[in-house]
Amino acid sequence: MKKVFLSKDIEKILDKLDFSKLGKKVGIKLHFGERGCVTYINPELVKKVYDKIAESREIALIESNVLYRGSRTKKQEHIETAREHGFKGEIDILDGEKGEEFVEVDIGTRKVKLGKGIQKYDSLIVLSHFKGHMMAGFGGAFKNMGMGIASRAGKLDMHSSISPSVNKDKCIGCRTCIENCNANAIDLVNGKAEINSEKCEGCAMCIEVCPQRAVEVPWHGATKKGLQEGIVEYSKGVIRLFKDKIIYINVLENVTKECDCFGIVQKPIIDDVGILLGYDPVAIDKASFDLANKQGFDKLADADAFQTEYAEKIGLGSRDYDLVEIDD
Repeated sequence: MKKVFLSKDIEKILDKLDFSKLGKKVGIKLHFGERGCVTYINPELVKKVYDKIAESREIALIESNVLYRGSRTKKQEHIETAREHGFKGEIDILDGEKGEEFVEVDIGTRKVKLGKGIQKYDSLIVLSHFKGHMMAGFGGAFKNMGMGIASRAGKLDMHSSISPSVNKDKCIGCRTCIENCNANAIDLVNGKAEINSEKCEGCAMCIEVCPQRAVEVPWHGATKKGLQEGIVEYSKGVIRLFKDKIIYINVLENVTKECDCFGIVQKPIIDDVGILLGYDPVAIDKASFDLANKQGFDKLADADAFQTEYAEKIGLGSRDYDLVEIDD
């Protein structure tokens, strides 16, 4: 069984780090929290991880832009939000200013679109704030890695099998989306933008550039199960790039019902559990889910662990784990 370490103290977790898993340039994958959220991962905890690795390696906090319109849609505002939330150190937004930069990784069953900047790193620390999520079952290592490293086009790919749509009541026919569509998939019809789904390549640029927010994400274009499969498959793409050069840390503090993408104040739904460290993403996410469920997390957040079942099925790890408590 895979060992998963548990402690209330990040220093004890750092003492258990296997530095042989890390190369010369390390990316710490984070979720900085949407502006308005107050229960994102503790930036002081992140700084301790950052400083520990920076003693001997080049390092950056890494993330990709979000699919929806918010404070993390564009690179510069994304970084500003991270700074407002107290995150220090070098920050690297992997998919460019507008989420347009990506690299495709072939995992056999599909090609996943990851933020192009991921290629600059030779190892990762996936540092995840564990919480609920209305579609993903829960947010842990797989959600942070698969959805978080995906480019905007990749995020759209996971969320939907259909093209974005135009809300005709909001559209003013300004042509901004047309001018930014590299696939020439948008035309004006009766003074309103219209997307040709057969030409659309799913880059999601129209969502980002529309000044009226008239281009909408087809959130219900994928089922809950389909989204979770997509998250795991995108994680497989990341793992294919880095192989065993990934360390996973899940932080079970300020566990909320919804994701940190919600720009609202949420209250924790369970008591703090602690911090988990592992080298198998399936094992650490299953251990996190099980520990949270001892306090009723699955019912309070309407959560499930299908991600871990599917990830084990496609060979990304094992749901059998040995929990090692290191506070004694």
